[in-house]
This record gives sequence, structure tokens and C-alpha cells, in this order.
Amino acid sequence: MTSRAKAPQLPDEPPETIMRLSTIFCQAEVVRCAVELGVFTMLAGKSATEQQIRQELSLDAHRTGDFLDVLAALGLLERIGELYTDSPVARSYLDENSSTYLGEFLPLLGESWRTAWDQLGPALRTGTVNTQSRGGFVAKSHTDKQRFIPFVDVMDNINVRIGAELARRVDFSAAKVVGDLGGGRGELVAALVRAHAHLQGYNYELPSAKEFVVDHLRDIGMADTIEFVGGDLFTDPIPEADILIYGQVLHGWADDKRIALVRRAYEALRPGGLLLVHDRMIDDDRRDLQRVLYSLYMRLVSPEGSEYRPADCQDWLRAAGFAEVRAEPLLNTHTLVVGRK
Repeated sequence: MTSRAKAPQLPDEPPETIMRLSTIFCQAEVVRCAVELGVFTMLAGKSATEQQIRQELSLDAHRTGDFLDVLAALGLLERIGELYTDSPVARSYLDENSSTYLGEFLPLLGESWRTAWDQLGPALRTGTVNTQSRGGFVAKSHTDKQRFIPFVDVMDNINVRIGAELARRVDFSAAKVVGDLGGGRGELVAALVRAHAHLQGYNYELPSAKEFVVDHLRDIGMADTIEFVGGDLFTDPIPEADILIYGQVLHGWADDKRIALVRRAYEALRPGGLLLVHDRMIDDDRRDLQRVLYSLYMRLVSPEGSEYRPADCQDWLRAAGFAEVRAEPLLNTHTLVVGRK
């Protein structure tokens, strides 16, 4: 008589969570492909059946239905009966004719993230990353204009939104001069000056960016209103101001350099002036998936960088001499830390 092997005891928890996490990349590929094919632009402002979409975009009959249903399940399409149309978020960011279009950036971002995340295992084992992933998308884009323009377009979109929110939330009534330190093409300080016409603004960037920034300020009608200041934030003079801003700057550096940058801002501020720091800061409990994931990404593409906790940022400001230091959420994706000289 032969004995039978006992059936393994099944865990109480089903494996769906593991399977879902293992296939998240599939969702990203579906979105990337839909952008590349022009699905969202084709459906902007109208509805169409699967057959109509397939015929207009010359798609395969065997796969298109499931493809569209995945996009609907992701919340990028809406399906009523047999008709598909763009969801509001897709209409805003994935229609080529939208002023806030992000579609050009997504394939480049995906490429950059794949390059960086391929280095995770080696980086954890050895403490080093491949030079091709170092600097991430930003480093590569600076040497390739075709990559750089979509990147800065996205950053401009973020900065416009953050600038509008800061203009609404922060009291600028007593301020005369506001400066954005490491401000990209100047969209954030432009938003502040538009909202508060009494302000004088300057945008501080590396000298090599001058032509790029000034041309953009001219394009948006702000070249006569916002001054370009070229320099190295660690070594060159920072013009005096009533309000200074570090937006998505401190996350590129180690703590000692972050502290040095905060102190330099303190020295440049007039008495009573404000320093505003915004970044994708990690929640103090380190439980927000998107924020800790982005922090890990920064560690893969930067020798020193990472995100940081609001509590740490507040400590740096207090150590530099700032008072009335506080932290608050900003647009659900960022955190704002404020200190007064």
C-alpha cells in the first residue's frame, strides 16, 4: 500500500496581490501604446465604437477590444454601452491638442525609468550604479534637445500649478522681490508675478541655461518682468529678496549640501523674509508608496540625492536660523516647508 503525499496547506491570503504587483508594468505599456497610437487625441470631444476606433487608427481586430477595455478599467477611457470616449484626466493630459499634454514625455520617462530600475539589484549589492543611469532622464535630456523639450514642458506644467497655488496660499502683500532658486525656465516665478503685479521676480539658474530660459520668458511675455540670474547656488552671489524658493532642488543633494543651500538662502533674505521649499517629500512614517518609490529612484540616478522627510527639512531651516517653521501638503503630490528669517 502506497502512502499519498499530503496536500500543501493553502495560505489564508490569496496570491492576487503578488500577481497584481508583478504585472503593473503591463499597465504602463498599455498607456504608452495608446498615446503612441493617438487613441486619446482621436477620441477627444467625441465617442466611438471599437470598430470605428479600429478602422480610424488601422488597428488589429483580434486585440483592439481588450486593449480599449483595459484603458477603460484604468480610468483613461469611459465606456457607455458600446461607445468609448476620453475620461477627463486623459482629455487634459493625453490629447495632443491640450495645452497640458504630457504624452510626448511618457515614452521618454519610461525609457529612463527602465534604465534606472535595471540598476536596482547591482546598486543594492555594490553601492554603485551604471554611469548610463546616473543623472536619470534629466542628465540625458540636457544633451538631446528632442528629449529635453518634452521634459521641461512637463516641469513647466508642474511649476505653473505650484506657482498658482503658492500665489493663492502665501501672503505676498509685503514682499517686493521674489526669487526662484534653480527655477528651470521660470514658470513658477512667472505665475507669482502674474498673480501679484507689484512683485519683482528673478529666476536663478546655471549660466549655461541663460539663452534657453530667456527665450522662454520672451515667448510667454515675461522677459521684461523677470530677470535671469546665472550662477552656482553653492558659490555665487544670490540677489537679495523678500521671498526665496527652492523647488525640487534639495532632493538632488546630500544632507550637508542641503543645509548649506538653506543657509545661503537665509543669508540672501531680507529680515522678515520667507524661504519656501517644496519637493516630493516622504511622509514622516515613510508609508506613502509613490513618495518612497520616487526617493528610491533618486538614489538610483543621483550619487547623493533622495527625497527627505518634512521633519528633516524643518530641522535644517531652524538650524539656519529660520523661525515660524511649518510644513503643509501641496497639491497632493508635494510638501511645502516655510520658514521666516
